[in-house]
Amino acid sequence: MRGITKLSSLAVLAFMTTLVFSMPMSAGDTDKDWTVLLYNDGDNNLESYALTSLSQLAMIGSDNNVNLVALTDTYSDIAYLQYVEKNNLVNIPGHGYPKEADMSSGATLEEFIEIGVSEFPAAHYAVILWDHGGGWRGICWDDTSFELTGIDDFISMAELRSAFWGAYNFTGKGIDVVGFDACLMAMPEVAYQMRGLADYLVFSEETISAYSFPYDTIAAHLEAEPEVGSQGFAAMICEDYAQFYASLTGFVDWTISAFHTENMAALTDAVEYFGSELLGSLSLYINAYQRDQIQADRYYYPYNVDLIGFANNILADATIKDEGVKDAARHVVTAVDACVEFVFNGMHDVDSTGLAIYFPSTHGGMHDMKEEYAEIPFAVDTGWYVFCEEFSDFNGRTWVAEKLSY
Repeated sequence: MRGITKLSSLAVLAFMTTLVFSMPMSAGDTDKDWTVLLYNDGDNNLESYALTSLSQLAMIGSDNNVNLVALTDTYSDIAYLQYVEKNNLVNIPGHGYPKEADMSSGATLEEFIEIGVSEFPAAHYAVILWDHGGGWRGICWDDTSFELTGIDDFISMAELRSAFWGAYNFTGKGIDVVGFDACLMAMPEVAYQMRGLADYLVFSEETISAYSFPYDTIAAHLEAEPEVGSQGFAAMICEDYAQFYASLTGFVDWTISAFHTENMAALTDAVEYFGSELLGSLSLYINAYQRDQIQADRYYYPYNVDLIGFANNILADATIKDEGVKDAARHVVTAVDACVEFVFNGMHDVDSTGLAIYFPSTHGGMHDMKEEYAEIPFAVDTGWYVFCEEFSDFNGRTWVAEKLSY
């Protein structure tokens, strides 16, 4: 897959189950530069790929500057909490593992972060969430837990923030980089949940191949340059991801971006302003907004729309004369540019700008407004939900008459 030999999934699984409990010699070493925590949820149809990602980490292993720690759950086995050494996975004692873990629970994620940060101190911390992703809907599904409970659960946006907030309260340490090795997670609705809890986010507007992040390359580069800070490591992940997928024949639908959460407040204000201006002029420009939405890049779902792409279409649309709308669009472009510091795209996503927003159309089926969006903090706090609801309900209603009667 990457021109190097890899342990097979079955070999990794067997390797995991034969290890004895022993404490890694580097535990408690305060001189490390980085601790990287991989929340490796393969308890579903991605099991073999989760094991491949773990095997890639084990090809490099921890060193004197970097701790690599993984919580790996698979569908055919229970979960293992392990310190990753070169060609060796060492079970970490004291927390009841190996055991069945509900990877769709925010409590499991929180505990993992607390263990990793507390027992493997370093100057910097990174957490990578590995599994299926659904953007603002959530991340990390667990099929075993579904079979046991009958509940199709996952880590929601509320649970995501709660997990990182709980870990921060427990450890007193923020996270430098959070990577989302999962589809469609590069959205302001996701980034908003990490404000004040992580410095940089690395995620994709697009779907992510089951081949995932190139963990061997990333780990090797981090260990070669352990002095990099949060910005440097976020950029490193993006660059390694881009180089890997650019090298694969036929892989042209991919994006990866690094988001600096320090500028989240300005982005929140800009989207609130934008939504308000769009809503106020909706009856006049509904057709223009629909056209400009359709012409922006979209990702897997027709309502995951590149935010700057849509704003730039508004700015270029000569049929829109409202200066308030134009000014709000400019604010969005500026705010996203300040947040998205690095973005790399495949050939089919060349115009992508690193951040997509939920923007349902007026059509039915896959384009419908989703009821769950009313529970998303970013959507509610910015008023974007109100705009989306009115926009998606416009078709088939005498909206102008109702608007004028208010």
